[in-house]
Amino acid sequence: MENEIQIKTGELIVERDDKIIRTGSIGSCIVICIYDKEAKIGGLAHSMLPTRRDSQKVELGSVDFSPHNTSGKYADESVDNLIYGLKKIGAKIENMEAKLVGGASMFRKLMGDKNGIGFQNIESARNQLKKNGIRIDNEDTGGNSGKAITFNLKNGLVDIITTL
Repeated sequence: MENEIQIKTGELIVERDDKIIRTGSIGSCIVICIYDKEAKIGGLAHSMLPTRRDSQKVELGSVDFSPHNTSGKYADESVDNLIYGLKKIGAKIENMEAKLVGGASMFRKLMGDKNGIGFQNIESARNQLKKNGIRIDNEDTGGNSGKAITFNLKNGLVDIITTL
């Protein structure tokens, strides 16, 4: 379908109208969905790491919103990049809310490991959303199962498929 967009790991996108954004292979990665319910504008980032090394930080305005970009690789930057992109196409920060999916510990043996990459990804996304004053509406995080999601920009709903 032409209104569906597939996002891969490390990518992000901001869109409007009745677009549907899909991403899969969500394990320890964190998927951040931000939605302006008034403007019906949303964005999704499929982030694989919590943060970039300080020596490698990039400027916010240099984000790439073209298809198959890699501006969503780091959870903290992804939040900022999504907000920047959403505001650029008409969203207002006071109308934004977020949903988080992923951050699993993909090996049962490591469940509850507070130092694991999944846990760090969740915390990084939560902290950056809080810092920007964006409420987390819902989340399906942690555990040890993979997931795939569909984010519907017509209504802001996120459908989650859990894979065992």
